[in-house]
Amino acid sequence: MRDIGKKTSMAFLVLGLLAALPVPGFGQGPPALAFGPMAEVPALADKTVTVFGQSIHYWDAGSGPVVVLVHGLGSRKEGDWGRVFEPLSKKYRVIALDQLGFGQSDKPMIDYSIQTYVDFLNEFLHQLKIDKASLMGESLGGWISASYALEAANDSKMVPVEKLVLSDAAGLKQDKAIPDLNPSTLAGMRQVLEAVFYNSSWVNDEILRHELTERIRANISYTVHSVVTNPALPKELLDGKLGGIHVPTLVVWGKQDGLLPVESGERYAQAIPGAKLVTFDKCGHVPPREKAPEFVSAVETFLDAPATSQ
Repeated sequence: MRDIGKKTSMAFLVLGLLAALPVPGFGQGPPALAFGPMAEVPALADKTVTVFGQSIHYWDAGSGPVVVLVHGLGSRKEGDWGRVFEPLSKKYRVIALDQLGFGQSDKPMIDYSIQTYVDFLNEFLHQLKIDKASLMGESLGGWISASYALEAANDSKMVPVEKLVLSDAAGLKQDKAIPDLNPSTLAGMRQVLEAVFYNSSWVNDEILRHELTERIRANISYTVHSVVTNPALPKELLDGKLGGIHVPTLVVWGKQDGLLPVESGERYAQAIPGAKLVTFDKCGHVPPREKAPEFVSAVETFLDAPATSQ
């Protein structure tokens, strides 16, 4: 791994990583537990679109204002958004994509950077003929979404951003040590699972074997390694840049996030003009999974509120 600084580069890049793994109670992995019944997963067939010659898989349902969901590192649309997609699609047109290198989308062997994902997101929106949209990003997806909003503010070739939702977003410098984001052992998988979820009581040896098997089968290790070791990454950090975001922004965070502490959410909210911070107690790194009803309620309240100039 290239040396880009474990306390500044590796720590800020967090995750969504295990969100690539089956959601407990969603037909794979352990029984329902805290994550709800199988019925909460939307019964949607994938759609596909070609972006820069690559096949990108996505969900597209509902009508009304467009809301685009951008998942985290190592994740997929089902992982981060499986519990909230259907409720949100009752009020909005909701689009959730498998980002390049993840999920069912193509996985080319390229150097992945934040700008790679910003460019792909813009082309994806153009291919779907979206003329404006709100962006919602989890973890790495929050970093990508915030970067997109910054760039779109000054580039007429970008699809305009109406509102922005950042859920436990990466992208700021951190001094906190975190687990290996590309685990290839049972011990490494356990460390990640226990760091991401507030309640990890469901983690046992059987689940660990299943999760590691699924992770290897997903064939995402190259993508994750490419992202976290990209030497361009430190320059793509958002420290000192967030004042350039002038769209209504909601920052949501799990109070017990073991990867990116809630102080990071406070930093995001303080740096983005007019941003609002909502935190969830007894919640780790992925509020859309651990606090789905509360997450949907907070997001709907925000999206439905009249936009004010920032």
